[in-house]
Amino acid sequence: MRVPENKPCQRALFTVAHSAATVLLLLSTYCDAAEWRVTPRMNVIESYSDNIRLGRTSNGSGSGDFISQVNPGLYMNGLGPRFNLNLMYMMNNLFYAQNSNLTRTRHQLNATGTAELIEDLFFVDGRAAMTQQNLSLTGPQSLDNVNVTGNRADVRTYRISPYLRHRFKDFASTELRYNYNQVTSDANALFNSQGTGYLFSLNSGSAFSTLGWGFNYSNQTVHFDRSNRNVEFERYTANLRYRVTAQFSLTATGGYEKNSFLSIRGNPSSPTWSVGFLWTPTERTSIAISGGQRFFGDTYSALARHRTRLTAWEARYDEGLTTFNQQLQAGSMFSMGGTLSQLLTAQNPNLSQDVIQQNTGALLGFGGSGAFADPNNFLTNRLFLQKRFQASVAMNGTRNTLAFRLFNMTRQAFSPESVDVGLGNDADLSLLNHTRQSGGNALWSYRISRLTTANLNFGYARFSFLGAARQDDMMLFSTGLRRQLPEIMPNLVGTLQVRHNRRNSNQGANYHENAAIASLSMSF
Repeated sequence: MRVPENKPCQRALFTVAHSAATVLLLLSTYCDAAEWRVTPRMNVIESYSDNIRLGRTSNGSGSGDFISQVNPGLYMNGLGPRFNLNLMYMMNNLFYAQNSNLTRTRHQLNATGTAELIEDLFFVDGRAAMTQQNLSLTGPQSLDNVNVTGNRADVRTYRISPYLRHRFKDFASTELRYNYNQVTSDANALFNSQGTGYLFSLNSGSAFSTLGWGFNYSNQTVHFDRSNRNVEFERYTANLRYRVTAQFSLTATGGYEKNSFLSIRGNPSSPTWSVGFLWTPTERTSIAISGGQRFFGDTYSALARHRTRLTAWEARYDEGLTTFNQQLQAGSMFSMGGTLSQLLTAQNPNLSQDVIQQNTGALLGFGGSGAFADPNNFLTNRLFLQKRFQASVAMNGTRNTLAFRLFNMTRQAFSPESVDVGLGNDADLSLLNHTRQSGGNALWSYRISRLTTANLNFGYARFSFLGAARQDDMMLFSTGLRRQLPEIMPNLVGTLQVRHNRRNSNQGANYHENAAIASLSMSF
């Protein structure tokens, strides 16, 4: 079978289609007992922006235009005794009234699946995604695909992971996993990459109720095309858990990590250790905290969660050396949508995940991206030490939903600037050596009636380029109405929204944008 040789997006679509066909073929054995649901979707959006390019604004003027979007899509869910598949796809078609040369099509895909090929032994996980994101922190920060900034790129991710899992009764459990992934982009200077990984774990079972133990080994390699550069992370660790009470345990890990990459900050290999505790005072509350050392110095991690019938609380901190490839595989951990989804899932266990996601998107102000939805995983070929913190709370009442989030993320480069030459503005490469993204969001959603909801959303983010004197402050305010329209058509939803988006920088270009958006969304 020959891969199309024209545009990158066509090759990516071929890869995704071929992968989906392969998965469906593997799952065909179990289809007779499966439940399949395929839901075609369509949304039509008309918007006006007074600064579609997010260019430098003086006297409040910019480049305004009307933009029409016709976005057909599909949701597919397959659930069987031994597999689960979820796929969401949308073709984002944008038409500009005064700038017809900007008309374009973007593809958006999120597909995940898992299959149990041999009962209780052999499994396969897979994921395929196509998204758009801001390329660099220094350029204009688009909220969606409407803005045309030259600082936005397509990113495509593909991953497959077969693994063996076995439980030795109550003595121990073990897992042996292989990962393969690809990350490609239409940003020419971002090196397409392939990642391979081997993971092995052996952990004690319920027979060791007081003193638990485990051994873990991982080896991950990322290969960067064109530069022919490899980055390898290898780690051996043993872990112990001592149960002091039914709710409180002490934890410890120790081992060695042997990494192989060109580092500008010393030897990347050393012994590693950590100590900490795990406290679960109730079924709805858990706290895990640890601290130790790795080759880059002191290291810490923390995760605290608490849930009630009407609230969901979460705070977490983690740090580690990583790459753009690995960040895409990990997915978003810091979106406010995660906390809202947990709350809605807990309150509505019978709702499907696609309905939960639709409701979450509506509560968050009908979508959005960039620093206001998550700290920016900017495109880079470098390795960097990343330290991330977030605290969030969501509260849901009869008519009101409130959500708040604070975040702080720093990145320090461990690779030389030269590997990113040509990726964005070369003059800005030194600014990205050490960055901090901090800020927060506040959301209020009010259910006016059974069919109508009003939203208010405020977001603030500061990009600090540490080691330089530059700071960029971003602010977003949006408000809108969302109404279900069953009297016209079942599953028809209309929205009206206005927003104000601005950046104030002490060195970069200042801009602001006002936009009005009307949309109709339907599923069939």
